[in-house]
Amino acid sequence: MQRAIIYTRVSTDEQAQKGFSLPHQKVILERYCELNGIEVVQHFQEDHSAKDFNRPEFSKLMEVVKANRGKIDKVLFTRWDRFSRNQEASLRVIRELRNYGVEVNSIEQPLDMSQPDSKVMLAFYLIIPEVENDKNSLRTTEGMRRAKIEGCWTGTAPIGYKNHRNEAGKSTLIFSDKAPLITEAYELYALGVYSLAEVRRHVKRNGLKISKQQFYNMMRAVVYTGRIKVFAHGKEEEQVVEGLHPPIVPLHLFNKVQSIISSNRKQPIQKTTKRKELPLRGYLKCAQCGNKLTGSGSRSRSGKIHYYYHCQKGCKERFRAGVANKSFEEYLDSIEINPAVLELYKAVLTDLFKKRQSDQGTNISKLEAERSKFHQLKSNAEDRFFANEVDRPTFLSVSSRYEKKIIQVNGRISELSSIYSGFKKYLNEGLPLLSNLNCHYSQASVEYKQKIIGSIFPGNLIFEDKKYRTPEMNMVLSLIVSDSKGRTKRTIKKGQRDCQPFLLGSSGRT
Repeated sequence: MQRAIIYTRVSTDEQAQKGFSLPHQKVILERYCELNGIEVVQHFQEDHSAKDFNRPEFSKLMEVVKANRGKIDKVLFTRWDRFSRNQEASLRVIRELRNYGVEVNSIEQPLDMSQPDSKVMLAFYLIIPEVENDKNSLRTTEGMRRAKIEGCWTGTAPIGYKNHRNEAGKSTLIFSDKAPLITEAYELYALGVYSLAEVRRHVKRNGLKISKQQFYNMMRAVVYTGRIKVFAHGKEEEQVVEGLHPPIVPLHLFNKVQSIISSNRKQPIQKTTKRKELPLRGYLKCAQCGNKLTGSGSRSRSGKIHYYYHCQKGCKERFRAGVANKSFEEYLDSIEINPAVLELYKAVLTDLFKKRQSDQGTNISKLEAERSKFHQLKSNAEDRFFANEVDRPTFLSVSSRYEKKIIQVNGRISELSSIYSGFKKYLNEGLPLLSNLNCHYSQASVEYKQKIIGSIFPGNLIFEDKKYRTPEMNMVLSLIVSDSKGRTKRTIKKGQRDCQPFLLGSSGRT
């Protein structure tokens, strides 16, 4: 009596759409073997695509055949498309099984493998499923591309969004609870003072768990601007279209971030070691020769490390880092906002902004009219295409050109519209931070301490006789703050130093 392994297979799509039943295949195969006096030694079934033979159950089948060489006569299945939809791979596996003395055959499309002419029919049975697979793949690709051109999102939602179907039943995206963190990441990086790694660590602390590569991809993805990138296909070029989903990031902000990323990639990576004991390293100037001071640690006989700032050019300039650091914090503490000047500065800024806001409204109206014109031109192109007045390549070229113009206009409108919110944030959040400058500085990490130093004091500091020479201050800050030297020192009451950290890397949430 011959011995056979029966194999049943169905893909998930076939099961759902066409009703290919695994139990039904098994019953037919068992009945065939019973009528033909064939012993069924084992049954393998799986829910897997037949585009290749990287299938868990078929791999087990091959292991059984190899382990029982000479004891298995046949591998049977209902139809050849259950066996494979890849002609080249099928012929290779058939030859391999034949070398083990095993015949491969279908019970509904049987072939006499001893007859040479059967190879023609075998090729026919194998190529038809492969062609069908290729056609399905092509239809899927074209369908996904058409859906994307219409603004639909066809894959898994990116971070910050959730998959959603709108009222028309089209696949799109809506905001998830992570969307504000993505907006914040773009806004912080656009400032130009933080690296991608620093911004990623910040949003990670606040709940956005993301790897370095995922974060980099997120900061480059056009989907966050409410647009969708449509891949190239055939003679049709890659393009970016307006999506059905709302943007997380304004277009002007996205473009600014791309510009910064591109410029940073061109710069050589400089590895620097930052120590919390030496926040002023690189910002101090030698009082004797004028060169920048460096900093390093020196181990005492007791094993304790003491840190110093010192000159590298042969000068004897050298002093304890702790003394210089404490003196610098005391200097920051002496800086006070002149309330009257601050209010005047706010009033002048507000007045200037109101005048510009009127012009801004006029510019936005002009841009909206320009956008409507491009929408109308694009609609006219569609009408001419459907009326067979222009061919498809011409229509796609014209449509793509107007779409790009619309995107550009939208970006300019978004940029103008966002100016007001940025201005209000600067007045309400940025300026008041100066009232507790030393408090914020003392709670920040070494990276952000150095950012504070660099932004407030554009020139290098000189530390001499345990105090700082009056340094050059940022021009805007010099207008609205005053040194308390020569004035009555303000009394700092208990608890007055408490402040909310505002810098990345500080001890609290930003």
